[in-house]
Amino acid sequence: MVISRPRTMRVNIVSLALLSTAIVPGSSFSTNFQHAARNWECKMAAGGADVEKKAPAKDFIAVDPLLIRNVALVGHSHSGKTALAEWMLFDENVLTKRPQAGESILDFDPAESARHSSVFSHFLRVQHAGYLLEVTDTPWGDFQSDAAAATNGCDSAVIVASASDEVQAGTVSSFNYCKNNGIKCILALSKLDRPFLNGDIMKDFESSLGTKPVPLQVVIKDGDEFKGVQPLFTLKPNGDVEKNDAEGTEGAWMELEEAVSMTDDDLLMEYLDEGSLSPDKVFDGLRSAIRQNKILPLVYTSAEQDAGVMELMDTIAAFLPDPVQAREDALQAACESEEGKCGMEPGIEAGFAARVIHTTVDSFGSLSILRVISNSCDDKGTFDSIPHNVVNLRNGESFKVGQSAFMLQGKERMGLPSNAQVLPGNIIAVPKLPDSVQTNDILTVPQAVSEEESEILIEEVVNVLTPLSRAPMETPLMFTALVSIPEASGKKKGKGGNNGDDKLISALAAISREDTAVALEQNKGALLLHCMSADHAQLVASRLEDRYGIEVELGTPPVQYKETISKPIGKVEGRHKKQSGGSGQFGVCVIDIEPLEEGAGVEFESRIKGGVISKPFISSVEKGVREQLEAGGPLAGYPVTDVRVILTDGKMHSVDSNDFAFTSAGKLAIKNALSQSGTRLLQPMEQVNFSVEEKMQGEISSIVSRNDGYVTGTSGEDHLAEIEAYLPTANLPEVSTQLRAKTGGSGTFTSEFSHYQPVMDEHTVKTVVDGSPHRHE
Repeated sequence: MVISRPRTMRVNIVSLALLSTAIVPGSSFSTNFQHAARNWECKMAAGGADVEKKAPAKDFIAVDPLLIRNVALVGHSHSGKTALAEWMLFDENVLTKRPQAGESILDFDPAESARHSSVFSHFLRVQHAGYLLEVTDTPWGDFQSDAAAATNGCDSAVIVASASDEVQAGTVSSFNYCKNNGIKCILALSKLDRPFLNGDIMKDFESSLGTKPVPLQVVIKDGDEFKGVQPLFTLKPNGDVEKNDAEGTEGAWMELEEAVSMTDDDLLMEYLDEGSLSPDKVFDGLRSAIRQNKILPLVYTSAEQDAGVMELMDTIAAFLPDPVQAREDALQAACESEEGKCGMEPGIEAGFAARVIHTTVDSFGSLSILRVISNSCDDKGTFDSIPHNVVNLRNGESFKVGQSAFMLQGKERMGLPSNAQVLPGNIIAVPKLPDSVQTNDILTVPQAVSEEESEILIEEVVNVLTPLSRAPMETPLMFTALVSIPEASGKKKGKGGNNGDDKLISALAAISREDTAVALEQNKGALLLHCMSADHAQLVASRLEDRYGIEVELGTPPVQYKETISKPIGKVEGRHKKQSGGSGQFGVCVIDIEPLEEGAGVEFESRIKGGVISKPFISSVEKGVREQLEAGGPLAGYPVTDVRVILTDGKMHSVDSNDFAFTSAGKLAIKNALSQSGTRLLQPMEQVNFSVEEKMQGEISSIVSRNDGYVTGTSGEDHLAEIEAYLPTANLPEVSTQLRAKTGGSGTFTSEFSHYQPVMDEHTVKTVVDGSPHRHE
């Protein structure tokens, strides 16, 4: 039998009544909340044995931000983030059906159902022990740009790591991201019911994360079988935290006591003098240490057995900061700085401010998810509702906000009553904001613009980052695909004769608004999709079909190869002569052609003497030479470069010579010269900068070597390695796929064009030549 706290209704009837009326009528969540309210009434009629009376729900939900915890679930793919979120809902009676593997109610998008994993961030609200947990379930492992945008709107994060796996790349990357952006963390070890692959996983966490996790619980086992958890503390109904003196917790308590004492000089002195700390000082010290990122608490869970989930929520409520504390730290640091301003009240400050943490766009319009950072409050402690007019700090645009905002519970929408108060820490959804509003934007009221801009700069200077000042994640777009509508689909032409590509471009623009890791480029009539990976490109294609009814093909983008001559050739003639009655056409030129160093381009030089060709016709010859070189060489039809063409001689006729004749002569001379000299293939090379875990350096070197590249330099810091290499542009799609496979999605690279160099591999040359669409027959 698994040891876990029983599910209890620790909320009040007014709270449930308010929430149930706010939820869309007829929805499953509406039914569940009403069911929970009836349960409460029944328990009260029976004496209310396990129901704790609370302050009126109106005060709790609409007034007190100190009771809000804004937390993101982050970590590697398939570590159990979504499962934990759904069990939170179940354990607090929001869901009545037990969560089942493969039947997620949060991963409701068709793409997520097909993948059995999260693709987008999802938002839910859980009432627990008198607190409101605003929980964001992120797709950190596979889609970090969306996950990071949502996490940036949170005060804290639970890093979910699978106990049945080694320390995974997504665990490390999410922890480092939170640490670098001032997001307070606890570590949740999930899947405790499964066999451990590594018996010393704690040392691996310490080595990989650079800090030693400190358990807040004791794992209970029967032999090797997981039976549950025993916490070191108890969260009382009134919000107090008490030490749990249950048998078997002594050693873990001593470890916690020592770890907390090491985070504060005064606590350390008392610990050394007295040999122990009082429980209250341990708990207060733990909260402070978490706020300063000096300690990483560890909890144990098993969603499969519904064990440790209530205890996880206890930990979030008892020790993670509320929205006011998060702002208080930033304002205090700003006040202590030379440029800082003192006297602002955390959470109220200059007025309403919110961060856009997620955007959804479909055929019905847009939906912007906002994390409220601060809001105005009157003398009675009543917060304002959503303002009617706001300003986007990114571009200075002012616009009106409709009053049809709501809260989210997965895909369910819980309507906000008219003029409902909006608290710091609340997550609200606002439909149909202007298209210019993007994820990561900061919205505020007009009278607070200068104050908010000043505060953002100060927070950046003093490096105390909050949802107000965190910079968006820079996501390398490592994969490029050619996007086209298949001719066979019959949708190349839209209604009214409009090209179907117009609809495709519009749909891709909408997708790029909600997915910051998608960019569209139009290049010489081709549509190029830039994204994170081949898997990501396939996801975009699925969204185009599911949401907009557009079926597309993804292809390899054309590589801009070039050619150059193999050897110098001299005295090559180009003769254009045509006589068909009346004035004829006559022009003769003689050229030498020689190779230049890589990257030199095309040079033209005239050594004409004695006026055998007049200056205007010399320009005509140059025009023909350049046009023919651009038209392509004899090998594969790609433009010819890195050559010098020297005009040495020629002939002209006083009547029949003209611009056209000498342009044609220049083209013929180049054709003859290239035919005699032959050409070789040049490929574009990219300077590529990899960023990976230090232990992956060998794998990166192998990837570079296998793809005809070479490494030119390495550097490293904080367990991360930066590797500089040069690789053929044509091989970057394969490099992206291989890097993702080897690093579990944590490795990234950036690239930019560097130069052209000869293709030495004969097989590659044959493949390119045979597949060239420009090859001259």
